[in-house]
Amino acid sequence: MTQHRQRKCRHCGDLFRPDPRNRHHQRYCGKAVCRKASKTAGQRRWLDKAQNRDYFHGAANVERVRAWRAAHPGYWRRPGTQSTPALQDDSSAQAIEKTEKSPTFATLALQDLLSEQPVVMIGLIANLTGTVLQEAMPHAA
Repeated sequence: MTQHRQRKCRHCGDLFRPDPRNRHHQRYCGKAVCRKASKTAGQRRWLDKAQNRDYFHGAANVERVRAWRAAHPGYWRRPGTQSTPALQDDSSAQAIEKTEKSPTFATLALQDLLSEQPVVMIGLIANLTGTVLQEAMPHAA
């Protein structure tokens, strides 16, 4: 896997490794204050565009908001003010039974019983032959 270069955060100036999925455009680190600065800068860039300056102003936008509110009644109400009852009752907490250690739980796990020698041998053979496929390797007995 290739190591990607670090970048300097535009807000705090610290070096950070950008997320591989966003490295081509990530300019801020993951700190909360830097994420907030990134959002503020993005909103400022959006509002600076000519077509977006009057997006929230004017009679057409007032009508757009009124239509949305009519289509979504009660959207801004608090969750506790709903008059419809819940679909199910709250479940009561159940007491957890405390179990003592039994001899069956004290034994080793099945994985611990397996010998690690075949794994080391497979690794050595893979290293020497340059192949990682187990089917291509001779079986160790």
